[in-house]
Amino acid sequence: MPRSTSPERTEMAANDRGRAGAGCLPGVATASANRGGATRTQTVIAVGALTVAAFMDGLNATIFDIAGRHIAGSVSATPDEAAWLNLAYFMAKVCGLPMTAFLLTWLGTRRLLSWAIILLMIGSAGCSLAPNLGLLVICRVLQGLSGAAIIVGGQSWLFGRFEHNQQGLIQAIFALGAIMAPTTAAPAIAGVITDAVSWNYVLLLNLPVGLLVLVAIPLIAPWRSVTVVKPDWLGIALICLGLAALVYVLVEGSRWDWFEDTKIIALSLVAGAALSACLLWQLSPRNRSPLTDLRIFRHEEFAFGFVVSFVAGFALFGSAFLIPAFTLEVLQFPARDAGLVLLPSALTVGLGLVTSGAVIQFLRAPPVVIVPFGIVIFMTAMWLLSGSNAESGYTDLMPTLVLRGFGMGLLFIAVTIICLGDLTGAEIPHGVGLFNLGRQMGGLIGVAFLATSLEHHMALSRTALVDHLRPGNLGVEQALSGGGFSPEQVQPAALATLDRLVSGQAAAISFNEAFLSLALLFMVAVPCLLAVKITLALLGRRRRQKADEARMGRRTHAVSS
Repeated sequence: MPRSTSPERTEMAANDRGRAGAGCLPGVATASANRGGATRTQTVIAVGALTVAAFMDGLNATIFDIAGRHIAGSVSATPDEAAWLNLAYFMAKVCGLPMTAFLLTWLGTRRLLSWAIILLMIGSAGCSLAPNLGLLVICRVLQGLSGAAIIVGGQSWLFGRFEHNQQGLIQAIFALGAIMAPTTAAPAIAGVITDAVSWNYVLLLNLPVGLLVLVAIPLIAPWRSVTVVKPDWLGIALICLGLAALVYVLVEGSRWDWFEDTKIIALSLVAGAALSACLLWQLSPRNRSPLTDLRIFRHEEFAFGFVVSFVAGFALFGSAFLIPAFTLEVLQFPARDAGLVLLPSALTVGLGLVTSGAVIQFLRAPPVVIVPFGIVIFMTAMWLLSGSNAESGYTDLMPTLVLRGFGMGLLFIAVTIICLGDLTGAEIPHGVGLFNLGRQMGGLIGVAFLATSLEHHMALSRTALVDHLRPGNLGVEQALSGGGFSPEQVQPAALATLDRLVSGQAAAISFNEAFLSLALLFMVAVPCLLAVKITLALLGRRRRQKADEARMGRRTHAVSS
């Protein structure tokens, strides 16, 4: 499938060449120009190394969800203090995603990835050995920044290194680390190691793996000298301030009852003001070296894919949050079993990724055709999960998780190729950074929404259940009759048992509502996405017509003169 060579794309490419500060990317350009320079074996090793590096980041992203209590206990942190372990990682990662294009231009692919792996290893070792909370938070920041550089730097190199018609399977392989790891395999690995030994060893696993990746990095890109680039300091300051404040609001809003808390209100205003100012500054003609090249949104496919990636991130990371929480809180699984629940779906995620990539690459199917299949399969899995209860077991969950995994795999590769497949040269790292930022923010919003929904429905469900526990109710009287207790112990023991049962049932009902809301998400999102697609197509057509008219006008003027 050849790349588009429309007049609009030609004009944008010409503008990119003339805007060195915004995106002249020597690392990507060199890789694109030297596709034949590496042997097949070296290329396979390089792609494998990038996938493993992405998997390391996935392990760091999920460790707190599985072993958060163990980590907080190791430094005697309160729940409020321990929250910063997750906040620090996600703040650093979302701030790093849009900055990586600048870092690639400055440092080059090889130097950036080398430093990212080294920082990830330092952060992982520091987290496992940290004697106090402060050092633990600093190491989580290092993990977040290095994770952003690995994802954007690695995926940008893949899009620059391989032809458009090879991207299906290449992106599927990379997604095994970038998507399968944080949503399926990494929770299983973290849960098993945490229960068997300690959470520290989960992070120490990154050290030998990181050394192997470092050895392979010279195969990815040649060494080059540092390029002098003028940093967009104002843009960096505004985007870091705005995204950090927004992440805090999304992660902590539910715990502080959202806008009932003055701190959440203040940070929401800060996030809105800083991100709005950053957007205006990036688009300002006075900004000669913008941090992020927002002109790529003129690509209809990228703009549409960005919106779809946001919705997909909401669903994918939201479900990855719900399922382990359901097994821990409702089914009372230990951490090891809670992680292992997702392991079978890791195989079907991989199968979905490879299937989607193969259909796009070998059958030349338009990626947009695969999206509905992924959506329907994912919706079906969430609808089936909404029928779970406190008596459900591993065998009850496995078929639905297998379906979820396959749907995720189909959806992600299709969305990736739709969004990034037509970008070229200096556009690639900017597009990759924004694409991953959209998916990450969609995931954070999804988790925030579902956490708030769970709390709300749990309170309502508990109230409704307790209303039926009145004196004279036959079930209550039977429960209070007891057995094996002295008369003065019967009532307290029975009430404690009832409280446990009511809490369990309320939690089960709440999780069912949350699973159902994910199934219904796409019923609302699909019409909206279709409207976005039609609107973008109309705007693109109008822009092309104006460009054609302007070009014809210049030709007419040239002929007449």
